[in-house]
Amino acid sequence: MMRYALYFCPAPDSAWWEAGSRWLGRDAMQTGRMAQNHIPGLPDIMLEKMTSAPSRYGFHATLKAPFSLLEGFQENELIAMASAFAKVQHSIRLDKLQVGMMGDFLALRPSGNTAEINALAMRCVSFFDVLRSAPDAAYLAKRRHAGLSARQEALLQQWGYPYTEEEYRFHISLSDTLGELDADAQYALRKAAEEHFGRLLDTQPLTLDALTIFREEHPGAPLTFWRRFPFQAVFQQKALPRTGQLFYVVGPSGAGKDTLLQWVKNQASASADLVFAQRVITRPQHDSEQHEAMSQEAYWQAAAAGHFCLQWQANGLCYGIRRNIEVQLRCGQDVVVNGSREYLPQIRQLFPDAKIVWIVADPDLIRQRVEKRQRESGAALLNRLDRGSRFAIPEENDIIRIDNSGSIELAGQQLLDILVAGHHS
Repeated sequence: MMRYALYFCPAPDSAWWEAGSRWLGRDAMQTGRMAQNHIPGLPDIMLEKMTSAPSRYGFHATLKAPFSLLEGFQENELIAMASAFAKVQHSIRLDKLQVGMMGDFLALRPSGNTAEINALAMRCVSFFDVLRSAPDAAYLAKRRHAGLSARQEALLQQWGYPYTEEEYRFHISLSDTLGELDADAQYALRKAAEEHFGRLLDTQPLTLDALTIFREEHPGAPLTFWRRFPFQAVFQQKALPRTGQLFYVVGPSGAGKDTLLQWVKNQASASADLVFAQRVITRPQHDSEQHEAMSQEAYWQAAAAGHFCLQWQANGLCYGIRRNIEVQLRCGQDVVVNGSREYLPQIRQLFPDAKIVWIVADPDLIRQRVEKRQRESGAALLNRLDRGSRFAIPEENDIIRIDNSGSIELAGQQLLDILVAGHHS
């Protein structure tokens, strides 16, 4: 299964990238190894062995450890979140990087105050965690085999990685564990690293200026450079992208929700960060709604795999909203969902800040509209009309009511104004 890692690394065309790749014997833009510098007193084969693990991962500092995407998410969601995240981050100058031991391995580490770096890493861990699939038993066993404290075990359970929050240490690994090397060999390796990176440390201090995604094609494969997202904020104005607003639009069949939403969609400015979620429905395509048609069997397979963040049943049909709206909301887009009145309690739990818009219309007009659509007839038609009258608007002050008994322009403008006002609030 493909894994993705969120790293800091120098730009691939920089002297730092070249120096780091040469030290590790691998350019992470590629999968194969490259020639390493010879270290006097240390056999070349020993240097290759001592850098094999960091070479596989590439020259980097971890911000969020490798993870697989949760079912229901695709690479384009990861790209969208990385782009939104990078836009509101500012660069951090790494003035006091030094070569030194970190536990039993060699690394480049900052020696000054790292609070700003640590905060950035934790934002990265938490912001992208919605995409992360839970680690499997083999991964957990491997982590636990190294020996974890009670706190590290708790972090492993929460974030899928034990070295986050206060356990995080920003570093660029330069070697495997050096426990098998004698003191002279360890000294030679450290002095060689100091000489190798010394000129750059003195003349071209590193700047943490981008988020880079590396990919692991399959377990054990070398991680390769994939996408780099430069930080764009001039200074730290806000830690994370604005969270979008969810608008949950409900109403009885025949109230004109579909027509109303289509009118608003046509009128909304293309520049507005407004998304109209497409519903998955277990019925064939119909001119009255542009939904994603799915069979009952396929629907329940997708639901079991976790592809929907919202799902409900009504009028003998199954409805689902795909998980990509979670990413859209995190990236600052407002999302409009054509929903079900019966599902309101679940919406209140899953999205406590959702704005509820209830569309109503004259009962006689509702009947005319439902009959005109010609989706159902006979008992199915009567059941739909009966269901439409069973739900009264709750006595809750935050529910927005729109009467769609008149012209589509009148009700449509009311809804559009609500969506625009919600975006700017």
